[in-house]
Amino acid sequence: MKEPKKFIYIINYPTFEEELCMLEMRSIFNTEPKDKILISNIDFNPSYSTFIKSRLEILHEEEKFEDLLKKLEKDIITLEDFKLEFIKALKADVPYNERFKYLSEIGDRIIGVPDIKSPKLVLALGKHDKKWFFGIHEKNDNLWITHEKKPCSYSNSLSVRVAKSIVNIAANGNKNTKIIDPCCGVGTTIVEGLSMGYEICGTEISEKNTNNAKRNLGFFNLDPRVTHQDMHTIKESYDSSIVDIPYGLFSHITKDQQQNIIDTARRISKNMILITFEDLDYMVEKSNFKIVDRCAVTKGSFKRYILVCK
Repeated sequence: MKEPKKFIYIINYPTFEEELCMLEMRSIFNTEPKDKILISNIDFNPSYSTFIKSRLEILHEEEKFEDLLKKLEKDIITLEDFKLEFIKALKADVPYNERFKYLSEIGDRIIGVPDIKSPKLVLALGKHDKKWFFGIHEKNDNLWITHEKKPCSYSNSLSVRVAKSIVNIAANGNKNTKIIDPCCGVGTTIVEGLSMGYEICGTEISEKNTNNAKRNLGFFNLDPRVTHQDMHTIKESYDSSIVDIPYGLFSHITKDQQQNIIDTARRISKNMILITFEDLDYMVEKSNFKIVDRCAVTKGSFKRYILVCK
């Protein structure tokens, strides 16, 4: 029987987003990183999270380096245009001058021609928790950074980083999850969701914002899956909704209207990710959602609360 794949994820985050990172990791992997290292059998594209810097798909792991070499001698690897590197981020106590020696011994057991500048495949060696690991190293392509330059935005909209995390949290990393953002604004979450291949769509009550959302999606050659619609008229059902609820500082919304939005999210979705500037726990509970996880994220002088509701 073939053993399941195993991966090492290298995590990093700014201090002010630590809570968000941990919530995202719990949602995708059902665990948190330890010392910014996360080991899991779950196969998740590192470029789909702003917090995953790279991923090693483990081909071999051994307590002794000599045993790792024996594995490579037995399971011969034949490659063209590859690169071999040492993963420093695993923070093992391997002196700098010894790393080249280890890499050289690994390289001697790979048949093929390396390409340092434009490799088709990157292989890597690392040591973590007294074990040697060798495998395929894939780095975050950081293409999500280009989404920060979308044509339309407004000051209180979610940042690209936060939006990307929220979509992952809403879907638990599962591409088959059907997601809706019923107050999608200029489509920040829709851009992130579709760019990662999630099944996501949005509605927006403002015609101007709807048009701006479609413009943003078109700018990145994404399907304009946003409709001009009052969320309370939605008849379809979804696995998860993302609700960045309007707030008094930025709109003329009343408490009753906020409650109605949460109630409608309850009607149209099994789960909800609620983003709010204030404590709305009582509204969530009144709508018969249960808060199962949460975090806080700061943006300038504002603090947003993110609630995972089921």
